[in-house]
Amino acid sequence: MSRFETRPAPSVLLVGDARMAFPVARALDKAGAQVFAGVSVSSNYLEWSRHLAGSFRHPPLEPGTDEALPVILDWLDQRGGVTAIQPVSEAGSRLMSRHRSAFQARGRLIMPEAVTVAACMDKTGLFRLCERLGVALAPFRRVTGLAEARAAARALGFPVIVKPSVVDAELFGRKALIVPDEPRLAALMPAWPEIHPELIVQRYVTGPRHSVIFTADRGRLLGAVEIRAARTHEHDGTGYTTYGVTVAPTPRVREGVERLVRALDYSSTGCAQFVVDPRSGDLTFMEINPRVSLARIAEHAGLPHSVWGLELALGRRIAGWTDPWSARTDVRYVWTKGDLNLMMKRFADGAVGPVEAARKLARIGLDAATCVHAIFDPLDPAPAIGVYANRWIKRYRDHAEYDPAWARTRFPEAFEAAAPLRDAA
Repeated sequence: MSRFETRPAPSVLLVGDARMAFPVARALDKAGAQVFAGVSVSSNYLEWSRHLAGSFRHPPLEPGTDEALPVILDWLDQRGGVTAIQPVSEAGSRLMSRHRSAFQARGRLIMPEAVTVAACMDKTGLFRLCERLGVALAPFRRVTGLAEARAAARALGFPVIVKPSVVDAELFGRKALIVPDEPRLAALMPAWPEIHPELIVQRYVTGPRHSVIFTADRGRLLGAVEIRAARTHEHDGTGYTTYGVTVAPTPRVREGVERLVRALDYSSTGCAQFVVDPRSGDLTFMEINPRVSLARIAEHAGLPHSVWGLELALGRRIAGWTDPWSARTDVRYVWTKGDLNLMMKRFADGAVGPVEAARKLARIGLDAATCVHAIFDPLDPAPAIGVYANRWIKRYRDHAEYDPAWARTRFPEAFEAAAPLRDAA
């Protein structure tokens, strides 16, 4: 049954190619909304999802570029607009923030207010806010040059982590640099990365990343779920989560999220991240992503934040949960392709031998059979087929006359096998 009683049904455009788009599209479609998406060569074959009412192609949403903007706006204008527009990636969020007025003129925005987004994207400023609020935070320094970075690392004491502050771009090919000592700092960061006007050097806290997926309304927490990342797509624990599990809220994490949400007067969906050392109990705040994140596992844990995000954008009041932290625990999530890519890279580099590689493959296979998946859905198998068959079909998706329906003729057995499941749904 549709959750939305209005006619016509609300329509939503998803902006961004991240894996987070899949569960958002599914949840909104099942709630009765029409879901559309702009896609590029980085889309993970989102355009093949049965939960989309339509899609169009645009240039990649690379950090700091606006090449996709006129294509997206033209699609909105040609269609006559949509009810709401939602970023589902970091690049999508930044694009919409840079051109907020243009998007607002064409639909409601499923994202926090402009001042909240700006505060979350300014990591130095957010760290200062954590200090004022008493949110757990490892000592840090803001630096704007190489000599300053090296001096900050020495002052804080190794190991440290070096990460971007205001620009959404990689740092020497990584999201962040974990630096054990001064010689390693010189090797990892031989020069100042010109794309970054400033960086953050922070004392490194050992432990897994804990992500809190939440929805809030004007500073009031509606619902939240804490997810511990047991594995990521980088061997040092940085990068994107490839295996995670929902856990009971860590007291100081819970306290920190509630203080930040209240102080920011946060409305919409978001993701707050901490690092928690399971042995010492030491922890530190990392960041808040002012957008949907890890939606697949959050939805399976009972948090309907994709639908809540749309309802908040439409101006509706959401009662939320009596206990905002009552999501289901021990729900497990896996991004199998990320696990496989890391294992193969480590094996090729000689860091993992044949015996250990076989053991890791067995673990990856078991997790793939028993966990919630980032992309794969037996009721919507086409995108996962595209991802794993990409090396053979990429030439088609890059072709000017590429037709997504081609997959149904190229892989008829997979679609036939999934037909009973789709019909039952």
